[in-house]
Amino acid sequence: MAQVLLAILISFVLFVSILVFFIKHKQRMPYYQIDQAGCVQLLRQAVDGELLERDWHVFIGISVRYDAEIEQLRLQCIVIDENHVINSVTKKGQNYVVFSKQGLSELQALLEEWQHKVDYLA
Repeated sequence: MAQVLLAILISFVLFVSILVFFIKHKQRMPYYQIDQAGCVQLLRQAVDGELLERDWHVFIGISVRYDAEIEQLRLQCIVIDENHVINSVTKKGQNYVVFSKQGLSELQALLEEWQHKVDYLA
């Protein structure tokens, strides 16, 4: 009888220890927040053909609740993505987004608009 109680106690302590370990060391959700300067950098990379596909998809894929202007830009970029992304190209093991001429023109207009916003705020 004592051995059964001891086995139950050891099993319980082991279970609680493992549970505490996983709760304490669980991975946290990554936090993504972009500011106006980051938007300008993203748009500049898009216009220059140096925008990583993963960066583009992270930006257009996560809604922005902390800044209405950035959310509006994100929505405009979603439309550009739907209508003007031609393909992706791999350079040095990285995938880059390729836009049509019209898409590049729209991105350039957004870049000029957002550059002035950042310069004005600085």
